Amino acid sequence: MLSEPKTEQRKELHYLAIRKTVHMHDIPDTLPPLIPEVKEWMQKRNIEAAGPDFFLYKSMNDKGELDCEAGFSVSNAYEGDERVMAGSFPAGHYASIIYTGHFKDMMQGHVALENWIKEKGFTEKAHRENGRTQWGGRTEFYLVDPDFEPNPDKWQTEIVFLLED
Repeated sequence: MLSEPKTEQRKELHYLAIRKTVHMHDIPDTLPPLIPEVKEWMQKRNIEAAGPDFFLYKSMNDKGELDCEAGFSVSNAYEGDERVMAGSFPAGHYASIIYTGHFKDMMQGHVALENWIKEKGFTEKAHRENGRTQWGGRTEFYLVDPDFEPNPDKWQTEIVFLLED
């Protein structure tokens, strides 16, 4: 199930994450284990998450290999280390849609948001560089944690794309 897409201005949002390059088919096995690792790293430093966990998709090549970051937003800027990096989602105009359901079918949310953006005359912030599509801010925020809600019909993910100004 999909919500109505919307756009909104968002402020800069800091985060802590682990960066990983992964093939799109390996996302379910590779990225989720990074979340508890980031959470443990933050807990050891008494840093609280300011929102749900996320996967940020930075770029993709023609073979379906993605540069990703998995982590949590935080209320302030922090320093990372050799494993956990600090970053931020830039302030800007974002389009979003909420997908409800099992993660295996989430691509329909991405496609619906892409189509809606085109229909409304917006442009996602993205460009091609070195054989890769580089996105300005293509993110999945996991609003309902499967560890606390076993029914995948109730899982919710906010899919967010940064738009050109």
